[in-house]
Amino acid sequence: MPFCQLEYGKIYYDEYGMGTPVIMIHPPAMGRKVFHYQQPLGEKFHLILPDLGGHGDSKTDKGVFSITDYVQEVHALLEHLNIQKVVLFGYSSGGNIVQEFALTYPDRTLAIILCGGFPQVDSYILKYEHIVGMYMAKEHPHLLAKGIATAHTHDKPIRKMIYDHMIKTNRTTWFHFYRDSLKFSCVRRLHQLKVPLYLFYGSRDFTNKHIRLYKKYVPNVKTIVIKKVSHQLITKKPNEFNTAFEKIVTSLEQKESPTL
Repeated sequence: MPFCQLEYGKIYYDEYGMGTPVIMIHPPAMGRKVFHYQQPLGEKFHLILPDLGGHGDSKTDKGVFSITDYVQEVHALLEHLNIQKVVLFGYSSGGNIVQEFALTYPDRTLAIILCGGFPQVDSYILKYEHIVGMYMAKEHPHLLAKGIATAHTHDKPIRKMIYDHMIKTNRTTWFHFYRDSLKFSCVRRLHQLKVPLYLFYGSRDFTNKHIRLYKKYVPNVKTIVIKKVSHQLITKKPNEFNTAFEKIVTSLEQKESPTL
């Protein structure tokens, strides 16, 4: 089984294909299984799907992780796989890790792509979701996992797969991921981003209000809005998402190629 060894344990990852390296970072508890519908991208690129520490099939000796800890896990994974530069994709609050990585290691980042991402919790609804997530992760994790899995897909076998993977998560890890996401902010550092930034949102996702905030600090940000879907567009509209994602990474490959 593919593991990356760390000081406090090891993180599991799935690996597909060859070409431009792409690492996808999950939100609290969901682990790599939330990217089930993105596996075909491994036919085009070198796709890497890790379970962060405390999640899924990763085996670690601690339960409390900070955003910085997860950034260092991604860095360790790059070293383990001998990857110099990577396209980083973050789904929902997994995007916090991606943004922090790009700000910390711009020389190791080819581009960052966020789906339903935010530079800080900037609305009452988003704040409420995090607070409820913290409470449910501590008191009713099975119910929370069922609700999140159900919201992501109508396909019952895939829903069960996501649920089964979510309940492997360390409860303390789950709680603290929500807590740190609630406190996270990189707004004042957005202007320091030195890599291309791409944003995906569903047209019905209230987090798309962050488009204006990103454009204020990152004038060259590129935005893709997929119609008739809310936050869960990677599972509800996977074909549209994958097609657009492939175009972005292909365009990055062309820019990286030397001019002959």
